[in-house]
Amino acid sequence: MTHELLRRVALVHGVLAWISAVALVALAVILVRLRNDARISRWIHLASAATTSLAVATFATGVWLDLPYRTHLRQRLFLASRSLGWLFERKLHLSFGALVFAGLALAALFAAGADGHDAPSRALRRASRTGYVASAFFALAACVIGTLVATRARF
Repeated sequence: MTHELLRRVALVHGVLAWISAVALVALAVILVRLRNDARISRWIHLASAATTSLAVATFATGVWLDLPYRTHLRQRLFLASRSLGWLFERKLHLSFGALVFAGLALAALFAAGADGHDAPSRALRRASRTGYVASAFFALAACVIGTLVATRARF
């Protein structure tokens, strides 16, 4: 992979990460403001699936960049600033956490169903809401860390 292609993929990854994080925050806000007994409309299911797909796409581009990061950038980053290097390593963990929380939240939302008003459905909706809130926090933290590191080191 050429350096120019790496730079372009890194740019796409960064933009996609911020879009995904903003979408996760918006979805989390919508789900938190929704009443516990309210019917979950079809558009919320679609928005949840689309937002989780954005998180998957962001993670996939990050995985694609992982090997070039380890071979070209990691050592330079740690030599420039040990704390930034460790911070970027934590960003990878936060990104994985955001993906897992979003995936589990989507599964819980679909398992709850649209019309379920029984206790298990309410518990699944609560779990979905909590998962999307956690995913949004993790994604935002990963984006902020990624932006801080990108100002110091590039492919």
